[in-house]
Amino acid sequence: MPKLKIILYRICMGVVIIWLLAVAVWEYQIDNHFQAIFLPLLALFIIWQTIKDWHKPNWRGLPAMAVWIVFASFFYLPRDYTKHQNKLRLDKYGPMLNARRVKLGIPVIPANWQPGSYDDREVTWSPKDSAGGHQSKLIFLDSLHRLDFEDDTYYLKRADSVKRYVDIRTYFSKSGSVDSTDYTYEAGMNNKTLSRTQADSIFKAEEIRKDY
Repeated sequence: MPKLKIILYRICMGVVIIWLLAVAVWEYQIDNHFQAIFLPLLALFIIWQTIKDWHKPNWRGLPAMAVWIVFASFFYLPRDYTKHQNKLRLDKYGPMLNARRVKLGIPVIPANWQPGSYDDREVTWSPKDSAGGHQSKLIFLDSLHRLDFEDDTYYLKRADSVKRYVDIRTYFSKSGSVDSTDYTYEAGMNNKTLSRTQADSIFKAEEIRKDY
């Protein structure tokens, strides 16, 4: 019986070590480098502990390890995977898509812009230094993480202290082509629909770069 307990202990520790190394490889693949370094070091410590207790197993730490592994498997790993997928989508629909935006004739994300907070469905890009003109781009995805619409806001000069801006909302079809584009002028509580030509005229009069 004691010999069986020793074998069982070694198997349990081996499973823990293999799990740690496997997760470390996975974390490295999703660019989580801190975990990719920390987990092998933890595995080395457990290997050392296992060798030290080779003939006299120390079972006290195993329940805590088991709870930690279960918790990590159902919380930390899915969280890290979700963060990685969100980052991939941020890159996919960010400045990398500008060449396609140019072809479609819709506003691009300028080079000096940066993303704000984001999740699996939406992200807002904006310039580092807020001034006039093109101020933000909201990118919204559908439930299958395809482009649903992009919303670009342009700040205009105030008129009698009234805030004014032009909003361009581009809707996409399921194939990724432009379905429709709405141009809206807003001044305070008033708004009206514009044509693309009218929006272009406003940008020209106010010397605002269109970014499309």
